[in-house]
Amino acid sequence: MIKKNYNTIECFLSDTSFTNWVKKNRLSDASFWEYWIDNNPKSKEMANDAKEIILGIQFKKTELDKEKVSSEWEKLEKKIKEKHFPVFKKATPTYSRFIGIAASILLLISLGAYVANKSFSKITHKTTYGEFLNLTLKDGSKVTLNSNSSISYYKNDSRKVWLSGEAFFEVDKKETTQSKFWVLTDDLTIEVFGTSFNVDTKHQKTDVFLEEGNIWLALKNGQETKMKPGDFISFSSKRNLILEQRSLANSSHKTSWKNGTIIFENLALSDAIKRIEDTYGLKAIFKDEESRNKIITGVVPITN
Repeated sequence: MIKKNYNTIECFLSDTSFTNWVKKNRLSDASFWEYWIDNNPKSKEMANDAKEIILGIQFKKTELDKEKVSSEWEKLEKKIKEKHFPVFKKATPTYSRFIGIAASILLLISLGAYVANKSFSKITHKTTYGEFLNLTLKDGSKVTLNSNSSISYYKNDSRKVWLSGEAFFEVDKKETTQSKFWVLTDDLTIEVFGTSFNVDTKHQKTDVFLEEGNIWLALKNGQETKMKPGDFISFSSKRNLILEQRSLANSSHKTSWKNGTIIFENLALSDAIKRIEDTYGLKAIFKDEESRNKIITGVVPITN
């Protein structure tokens, strides 16, 4: 059994072993989870909530009192008899046919609007400070959402997503349909076919790092550029400027957060602290400028 942290309800819901235990599919999973819950009392309530979500809400059936129902029905009949409703002339066949056609058209329009609304309803996933979320989209693509971030897409099209914050994408390549994947931010649009890359939209700019494959960027200033593995670009539409564009020899510090750590490599302490502030929503105060500019290298765990 693989050990991992279960910090949110989503962690339980995405775990196949937990689902097996809830549905009593495998004995080995049942033994593990009974032991795990006994030894993790602080997470017991969260595990039970996840269990209820999987099993579904059970509604309690309530029988109404027959005498009360009969009494209320008699009151309603009495009120109806006391009312004086206007008498309408019987409609002519032509007019009746017109009314029927109009009603049918209105019904079709209503049904069409309902179906369209259901198909094009937007789905949004959000994380709070210090929280991470692993998602598998309908097309098979995987997304790891960093803290204080959100991702949105339409129910009928999960290959076009809007990102606020930071996320790491592993896009499933569609060989048969050649379908592209799109990521949209306030600064740019990323066109993907099948690849792995990191996107960070914090601080009024968008940073894109390509780990594998190739992608096209369409910047809000009209420029387009193709990226290859190891490339990093930072663009701000507010400043209408490419802030940084280079190829990284060591790229682990750009994606280490999804594995529970932040890696700092020859980075000013003020920039390192900014990453920690983004993760936990805290604010650091420097007593002097000398400490702000101190260069550091190291690793900070962010799962606790």
